[in-house]
Amino acid sequence: MLYIFTGSDTAKAKAEARKLAKDAAVVVFGEGGEPFESAMSYVGSQGLFSPKVVLLMDRPLEDANGKQLIEESAKDLQKADIEVFVIAPKLSAVEKKLFPKGAEFKEFEIKGQPEYVRPNVFGLTDAFLAGDKKKTWIGYRKLIAEGVQPEEIHGVLLWAVRSTLLAVKTKSAEEAGLKPFVYTKSKRAGEALGLGKVEQYSRDLVGAYHHARMGKGTLEMNLEVLILSK
Repeated sequence: MLYIFTGSDTAKAKAEARKLAKDAAVVVFGEGGEPFESAMSYVGSQGLFSPKVVLLMDRPLEDANGKQLIEESAKDLQKADIEVFVIAPKLSAVEKKLFPKGAEFKEFEIKGQPEYVRPNVFGLTDAFLAGDKKKTWIGYRKLIAEGVQPEEIHGVLLWAVRSTLLAVKTKSAEEAGLKPFVYTKSKRAGEALGLGKVEQYSRDLVGAYHHARMGKGTLEMNLEVLILSK
């Protein structure tokens, strides 16, 4: 069964998905989780004695691989014998048509205000990639205080680092699969840091996430330690 949760209150949408998952293991895809391209490996792989899982796809339409997955496999996800939840805050009429009939849509909007003003998580990446420890830490604590989830902050930082890696290893925005502005900015950051340091950033961010999943500290704590160690 395929569920598409739209609206500005993504925290509530994710909480609802986990609630509906009940005792099943939730496998998250997107920044901070597994890559979208590995999602189909879970479809049809549930044996009689296999642990039950549900798939939670965080903003797939904002990612090239995630969008390709929806375009090519939405019907298969709908027919799957496991529950699949797609978080898509804003969904255009064209994007809505990517999902097959029978998919269940539900909207989660923040009440009490006409429009949700989302904290600028992306602003943190500039300080992080510039190696400004103090500015990064202050920005990080401010976002946490504003209610931004560590998973979202981690995802944005990992996205920025991976974009920087792509920019350093390619010769054009088209080759990297990035928008020109993002490519130019990432290229500049990568050249200043050096390939080795960017790769280390990537390993450290992935490690912080997996350590949290293994019970070795919380993601919030692991990210803070990582930031202060730079």
